[in-house]
Amino acid sequence: MRRWPELRYWIQGRWHYEGRSWTAVPGAFIFEPPGDIHTLISEDEEVVALFILSGSLQYFDEENQIVGQDDVYTVLEKYQKYCLQHGIPARDDLIY
Repeated sequence: MRRWPELRYWIQGRWHYEGRSWTAVPGAFIFEPPGDIHTLISEDEEVVALFILSGSLQYFDEENQIVGQDDVYTVLEKYQKYCLQHGIPARDDLIY
């Protein structure tokens, strides 16, 4: 759950939210209001999107308990660890 809005621009691939009737396709722009709780499901293809977040993202389990949280710093750390584990050079030019 977020206390701030989230903006998304979909570049490649298809996805939808569990329990919702629409599917995002390339070129879609999505605005999510603060507090929206959802489960993103992608199809069997690579997905590329631009997420614009402010604040943190919280993850909940089936009992509505917080099981994790991300912000710009934890996402950056995950990106750098992934690159290191897979022998991919981290792109410092993406961070400014």
